[in-house]
Amino acid sequence: MANTATKDVLFVDDEPSIRVSLSVILQKRGFRVQTAATVPEAINQIQSSRFDVLVCDLSISKPDDGYEVVDAMRLANPQAVILMLTGYPSVESALEGIERKVDGYLVKPADVEKLIAVLNREPSRRPRARILSVSYDEVLLRTRHMLLEREGYDVVSAAGFAASFAKCKEGGFDLFVLGHSIPPQEKRTMVEEFRRTCPAPIISLRRHVGEQRVVHADYHIEPDPEPLLRLISDLISRKVS
Repeated sequence: MANTATKDVLFVDDEPSIRVSLSVILQKRGFRVQTAATVPEAINQIQSSRFDVLVCDLSISKPDDGYEVVDAMRLANPQAVILMLTGYPSVESALEGIERKVDGYLVKPADVEKLIAVLNREPSRRPRARILSVSYDEVLLRTRHMLLEREGYDVVSAAGFAASFAKCKEGGFDLFVLGHSIPPQEKRTMVEEFRRTCPAPIISLRRHVGEQRVVHADYHIEPDPEPLLRLISDLISRKVS
C-alpha cells in the first residue's frame, strides 16, 4: 500500500448517482474501486475480495446499518482505512464508530479533497500508547477520543467519577488526560486515586490560564487540541527513548 495505485476501495451507498460520480473521481486519483448498493452485497464483496479502504454510507437501507459493513471489513482486514459518509452526524453514531474503530466521518455532500486525504493515509493499528481520557461532557469526551485515536493511541474513555476509577484499576495506562469539565474537588480526588494506582503522567485540562492547579497533576494546559497533542507526543517520545 505504498501509493494510491495499489489501494483497492469498496464504496457502499444506496444512491446510484453518488456511487457512480464518486467512483469515477476515485478511479481518476489512482484507486481501484468496486461498489455495492446494499449491506448483503457489500459483505459478499468483502468476503470474496480484499480491500484496503472502505467508504460506506452510514445508513444504507435503514439507520446505522453501515456498521454491519464496518464489522465485516474489520474482520476481513483489520488494517483497512474506514470512512463513513453521513447526512446527519450524531453523538450516538460517533460513539458507535469509536467502538468499531472507524477512521473518520464526512458529511454529505463529501469534500472530495478531504476524502482523498483520508484515504491516502497509511493506517497504523499498533497503538503508540494507552491513554485514559476522562470528562463529564459526553461530546467533548467523544471528540477527544476520536482525536487521540486518529493519532494512533489506544484510548479508553470514562464519562464519570466511578467509571474513571474502575478503568484506572484495570491498569496498563501510559498517560491520563482529565478534562476541564470535571469539578475541581472531584478532579483532585481523582488525581489522588490515580496516583495510588498508576505512576503514569497526569494531564489536567483547565478552563483558563488563571485556574487553580490540581495538586499532584503533572501538567496543566488549556484544552486546545494542538498543544495537547504536542504534549502527549513529547511525553510518549520521552518514555520510548
